[in-house]
Amino acid sequence: MTAFDHNPGCGLDCASPDLEAALLSGLATILAFPIFGFFLTRKGDFTTHRMAAVLAALMLAVILSAICHYVFNLHRRYLEAEIARPVQPDLDFMYMAIATRDVPTYIQLKNGEPRPAGVISQWQRCAIGGAACDKRPRQAHMLCKSGEVFVNEADWKYFSLIPKENAFGAIPLKSMKLCAPDNWAEP
Repeated sequence: MTAFDHNPGCGLDCASPDLEAALLSGLATILAFPIFGFFLTRKGDFTTHRMAAVLAALMLAVILSAICHYVFNLHRRYLEAEIARPVQPDLDFMYMAIATRDVPTYIQLKNGEPRPAGVISQWQRCAIGGAACDKRPRQAHMLCKSGEVFVNEADWKYFSLIPKENAFGAIPLKSMKLCAPDNWAEP
């Protein structure tokens, strides 16, 4: 029954899907043991070995179903936690910035034409991977919750750098003017 243990944080008076599943599983177990036991032993062979085998099979079925429920529930919670986790800098995207307003994003097609992809929401953190300063329009390559996107140079001013969250060892940027030659701070 510990596979169904979940404290909803509001006491016993609120609905809890996990508590409901535990109670239904307990009821099914109480009903299933005698019914399956009757069908598996109805020939009248009530030997100790047969009864032990039937009980072991029934307990194994209950334990396996509880384990399956626990694993699927754990997987669901992991996915929810992954969605809530902020973007982390790495060696490809070393610099952290936060959007100070909603910013449109683009993806690069194979022919090089940018296509609108979505919007980076205000206060969302993104990791900066670099900028394409030789292309028109100039675009920064960023990693956000929505994935890898490109942001036009006109929208770079709507990001604020977060130097304390940069990847370890990254030379800090002075500003969001990513194509400026003197943008790199002295180490």
